[in-house]
Amino acid sequence: MKLNHIDRDYLDRCYNLAVLGGTFDPIHLGHIAIALSVYEQYKPQRILFMPCAQPPHKHSKRVTNAKHRLHMAALASCEHPVFDVSQLEINRPGLSFTIDTARALKALCPTGAEISFIIGVDAFADILNWKDSKELLATCQFIVTPRPGYDNEKAQSQIEEFIKTYNAKIKWLDGPLLDISSTNIRERLRTGMSVQGLLPKWVEDYALWHGLYRDEDAPPLAERFDEAVKTLQVRLSPKRFKHTMGVVEEALRLANCYDVNKEKARWAALLHDCAKEYSSYKKHTLSKLWRIELDEILVADIDIAHGLIGAESARRDFLVDDDEILQAIRYHTTGHKAMTMLDKIIMLADYIEPYRDDWGPIKEMRELASTDINKALILGTNCTIKETKNNRRQVHPWSIDALKQLKKQKEKKDG
Repeated sequence: MKLNHIDRDYLDRCYNLAVLGGTFDPIHLGHIAIALSVYEQYKPQRILFMPCAQPPHKHSKRVTNAKHRLHMAALASCEHPVFDVSQLEINRPGLSFTIDTARALKALCPTGAEISFIIGVDAFADILNWKDSKELLATCQFIVTPRPGYDNEKAQSQIEEFIKTYNAKIKWLDGPLLDISSTNIRERLRTGMSVQGLLPKWVEDYALWHGLYRDEDAPPLAERFDEAVKTLQVRLSPKRFKHTMGVVEEALRLANCYDVNKEKARWAALLHDCAKEYSSYKKHTLSKLWRIELDEILVADIDIAHGLIGAESARRDFLVDDDEILQAIRYHTTGHKAMTMLDKIIMLADYIEPYRDDWGPIKEMRELASTDINKALILGTNCTIKETKNNRRQVHPWSIDALKQLKKQKEKKDG
């Protein structure tokens, strides 16, 4: 995200600002809970998440690229209208000292603006060791948050002493006491463990998509297949799981027949229906959340879109980043006008997997599958289109395009 001269933070209009700074590597639900508590208790005009460039106390530790930490903080700021994010420290070279940020904010905000820094009681206990700490205590307000395992009464006595000694303006935040660790979250993401309930979902998606905390020595896709099978066995109904494993079996057989990458075939087959059993409402909601474009037909018949949603789920939930696999999942129900052999294999395997009941031309399709995949898919697509029309549903143009392509390729092959 590159900024230009027209970008503004509107701090010149902010008269009551609470700043929550930190490494945010990554920002998590503990940070969100603290920000919400500050808003509920003290009602600032704005709560500003302030990712630091390089914290002084972590100068020897590896920190995730500032751009990514800023983007995650921005995503978290969308959780509440009062939340926002600042690039001030990230754009400033060198170590991030709170006094420098305080001076910059005082220059940016209106004269007399109330600026409060939200800090944990553990950090506040060490504040006299901060750069220009006496100036900081004299010119800024602090909102001190409790920490699990700390003596709150002792901390509040220290606050009272600072107020008397330095004429400091310090407030105490009543809760929350959430023990969420960024270190633990990074380790869970590194090893592929769930972080549900620890991160805002958009932040989790961003971290997974960009592989921010993934172990460089993490198992490759091939070694994660068995774990994905176990996940789907829990996630799907027994009937859908049996169908899925049938599609995997058939896709591997067809991949061997048509000299297609077997690893891609089995992953696309395994995940082709991973979003099939979501409710219609959830499918619509995920489409909006994941910015999946739906035309009028898909909106009216959302189940057709389970392939599109499934491809996004494969990318986000199973960390599949191969474009060919994702495309095969995306269009396995409808087909499309430029189908690859992998696309055709997954579409046909879905039609004829060994556990599927007798249906339309399935016997003839099975006979043709190994020798003439185009003809087999023409039979299946024609039958599906006919059934769709008989049920008074609209046929998606992708299916018409796919049928045209299949017929054209068959005619070319037949000479």
